[in-house]
Amino acid sequence: MYYFIFFPLLGGAIGWVTNYLAIKFLFRPRNPWRIGSFTIQGVIPRRRHELAVAVGEVVSRELLPQDQIAAALSTPDIRRNMAELAGETVARRVASFPVLRPFPRALRAAVAQQVAKAVNREVRSLLADEGPEMVNRVLSSVDIAQLVADELNAMDWDYLEAMVYAVAGKELKLIEVMGGVLGALIGLIQAVVVYFV
Repeated sequence: MYYFIFFPLLGGAIGWVTNYLAIKFLFRPRNPWRIGSFTIQGVIPRRRHELAVAVGEVVSRELLPQDQIAAALSTPDIRRNMAELAGETVARRVASFPVLRPFPRALRAAVAQQVAKAVNREVRSLLADEGPEMVNRVLSSVDIAQLVADELNAMDWDYLEAMVYAVAGKELKLIEVMGGVLGALIGLIQAVVVYFV
């Protein structure tokens, strides 16, 4: 009769420990352990570069494709902000031109303001006509997949592990518990088989 207590407890413990270790082996050991001809290392540390490249490809193809970024950067609000920023930057430069220093400050400010308005107007017009094409030209020289891969490869191990646990901690804990539950059920089935056979 003790089978019905011992086998489920043993099965549950084995199932829980197995799943707990499997989750830990995602990240640990971080550095390879060599045992004879075998090398033991966590899945993510061992495949970090390949995972980073794969995530970078997914981000650049599926999450942030070039045409989607170009469309987002070509919205009227963005164009207006870029034009205003260009105008303000030019106004500051014009106001500090050595040629204008002999003139009164109010006159320099007025000239800078007129130049800023002209630049703002021209940049808005330019971005309205050729904005998407300009953005696409700029983005074609940026390898988003490589940028993402480089960031992931440079990420600190502790931070990466903490991020995974922060996002999926409950699910990972549930996997551990389910390992214990399934192990206990298998132990119960074994107890029934042993008892009745």
